Amino acid sequence: MSDRSPEVPSLVCGSAALTFATRVWTCHQRVFVDDFADYATWYSDLFEKHTKRERHRLALIQEDDTVTGYAWGYIGHRGEYWADLLCDSLPERIASSWVGGHFDVVELAVLPEHRRRGLGKALHDCLLDGWTGRCLLSTSSDPDDPAVRLYARSGWRTLGPLRPGVQVMGLDRA
Repeated sequence: MSDRSPEVPSLVCGSAALTFATRVWTCHQRVFVDDFADYATWYSDLFEKHTKRERHRLALIQEDDTVTGYAWGYIGHRGEYWADLLCDSLPERIASSWVGGHFDVVELAVLPEHRRRGLGKALHDCLLDGWTGRCLLSTSSDPDDPAVRLYARSGWRTLGPLRPGVQVMGLDRA
């Protein structure tokens, strides 16, 4: 582990994030490998669409012109695909109090060679800075997964399964 302090992320909101799309895609592709066939599909089906969501935020860590890590999210509402999926997956008593008007943490990614330096925590904290209220995300259900450990250390708790091997976690920043 490096003895350097973590880089400080910058925060961009809404359509201003589009300026960083190609650099975020490069990081996304290396971290998530094959979840989108190409840049154009990722851009139109995910990135550009999400920048139009309420209170969209993108936290970035860059080294020169390379995005070494990023996180993004926005406010989720019932009637949207993700919120409805959560309502169908979580017990009603949990869904009724957590889903709708919550902050969705959509992605948090750090390039493999930059991990274990506190960048994930710095991105997480930057993304949620100033937010009060409920936050939701999905991640592995493996307690040894580094993302799960990061979220648990940051106060997130398991709300229920989304599908086998994937859980929904919640954080109340009241």
